[in-house]
Amino acid sequence: MNENEVMLVRRMQQKDADAFDEIFERYHNRLFRMAYLISGNYADSEDIVQETFVKCYCSCRELKDCSRFPSWLYQILTRTAWRYAKKQRREEPVETFFEEGDSDSGNAPLESILREEERTAVMAAINRLELKQRTVVILYYYNQLSTKEISRILGCLEGTVKSRLHTARKNLEQSLKEEGTKVWKTESWIL
Repeated sequence: MNENEVMLVRRMQQKDADAFDEIFERYHNRLFRMAYLISGNYADSEDIVQETFVKCYCSCRELKDCSRFPSWLYQILTRTAWRYAKKQRREEPVETFFEEGDSDSGNAPLESILREEERTAVMAAINRLELKQRTVVILYYYNQLSTKEISRILGCLEGTVKSRLHTARKNLEQSLKEEGTKVWKTESWIL
């Protein structure tokens, strides 16, 4: 976080509504995307994000190091999403939701179709992962957080995060192999 963002968090801690509104605008889409990836349910995702921001506003004074705000906010969201995910059965997500401005317009039509089929198969495989593995995959690949940051968010050891990530990769590869989906690069199926 840069100094301007730290100051924004400090203002929010003083219950500055404008600062909270700006934080809401900056983080809403990222949090919604993450909530949807974890829960697999659009309506629950809206509730998860709303509950996350309510908890954020009500307990922001407890945050001692403002530079750790993003990790703290993701931690609130993750725990809230896990609670919702345990209550609700998942829906299959819409794969286009994951594409932020990803345009394959320059590619040949067949290549675009194959890439979309691959993405669909990968997302279905991710949704079949155990909740904690799925969360680590989402935080690591989609939110591009380090294993150290993920360990802080989830409240576990960095080694645990690495182990879950390794197991998730193996499970994804196995699942995709069983479906007959060929993925060219290990990392490309996520991004």
